[in-house]
Amino acid sequence: MNPFWRNAIASLFLVPIFFGIGWLLSGKTIGDEDFISGLPRNEIRFYSSGYNRKSGNILLLQLEFKPEYYSKEDRLRDWLEKPLIIAKEKGLLDKSTIVVYPPEIGNYLFLVGQRSEVFQAESEIGSWKRAVFFTRISYNGLRNGLFFEDEIANFLAKTSVERYQRIFATLSKTYGVNILAGSIVLPSPKIAEDLISIAPGNWEERAYLFTPEGKLHNDSLKRTKFKDGSLSLYLNSRSNKIEFGVWTIPFNFAKLGFLYGEEFGSPEMEDIVKKTFVSRWVVLGAPTEEGKFRDWISKSNFETSCEISFSGNAWDRKLPGTSFTKTRYGNPEPKENERGTVLLNIYL
Repeated sequence: MNPFWRNAIASLFLVPIFFGIGWLLSGKTIGDEDFISGLPRNEIRFYSSGYNRKSGNILLLQLEFKPEYYSKEDRLRDWLEKPLIIAKEKGLLDKSTIVVYPPEIGNYLFLVGQRSEVFQAESEIGSWKRAVFFTRISYNGLRNGLFFEDEIANFLAKTSVERYQRIFATLSKTYGVNILAGSIVLPSPKIAEDLISIAPGNWEERAYLFTPEGKLHNDSLKRTKFKDGSLSLYLNSRSNKIEFGVWTIPFNFAKLGFLYGEEFGSPEMEDIVKKTFVSRWVVLGAPTEEGKFRDWISKSNFETSCEISFSGNAWDRKLPGTSFTKTRYGNPEPKENERGTVLLNIYL
């Protein structure tokens, strides 16, 4: 064959290969200019209920969600810390403060350091699958022989839980407060020697508490009911098994009960809440029927009640910002759902 035609035919195969290699190697994370241009411009609002009797307070941090906050660890840290800086300036933080972040906040830590294409997916499961793909062909993926999704998932979980503990342990110790750090989905998580350990197995979404010394509380709150299309539902092989339960913590200054909003609303859960010897409740996330807990708690006689959730948009999901606080004889504050970042303080 004529050398010209032989080279021409070879180029038909080689050019796409080199083009693909170049595309893989040229991947970039979200740059500072693109990140800053996409930041919300909403003003941070503040509400406070009750009277300061020096017996503790709960501070809910409703954050305006954008996946891009997870693009780099320092951006994530700044996003999580900014409300604490404001709260400290207002004199709201001490060792009898319980800071509560929205649920699912740890589920998206797999996004840290990912290419911009991962953030362009239409759903959180789509972003997860893209992260798995790019991890497989990355230096770390090839070096560690990560080819199958379950192997890559465990690798991403390991880096995620390390960041989760590092960030929230540092924040709780820096500001000297208790932090309920939102939830994170992990394979077979356990607490041992002040660390969250993981192992191949069934995935669970749990919320963890960090003390003012930056230590882990020795228990956690497991979530068993998930939103359709959520990453937790995708990863959890026992998603049909709903276990109604609450988490009670006897702090030195108050005893509090915690539960997930999605699990509230059934007669079984309402009965559990009524029979639990706790007069102060914190609900993580909104019930499936929006406003159900707000309406139910408004008719009850509990001393303190509150609900925390995200505001904003999470891929194909709209997050309405249903957070509120309520004292025994007061009305829920704010009166309607608030968009954007909101600090909600309630004195115990």
